[in-house]
Amino acid sequence: MWSGVIPAVTTKFTEDGTLDAAEMERCFALMMEAGSHGLIACGTLGEGNMLSPEERLDVLRIAKAQSGSKPALLTISEAGTREACEL
Repeated sequence: MWSGVIPAVTTKFTEDGTLDAAEMERCFALMMEAGSHGLIACGTLGEGNMLSPEERLDVLRIAKAQSGSKPALLTISEAGTREACEL
């Protein structure tokens, strides 16, 4: 069972529309340093439905690296079960 504060994080982009890994690392680390108990990536705040599966997994990897031993969760909102299981 999870408890505490687990914020939904925003996905950061560069000016050319690619993922901004450095900015996400910085922001996610700040949230963890402030006392968050985990991170939720690629929800409605994180533009999850607009990202490719590979990009979503990249965001999750960054969140996991910053959350340490605390949970990093990926929002799964695929249209079908097969797509959800593949992700």
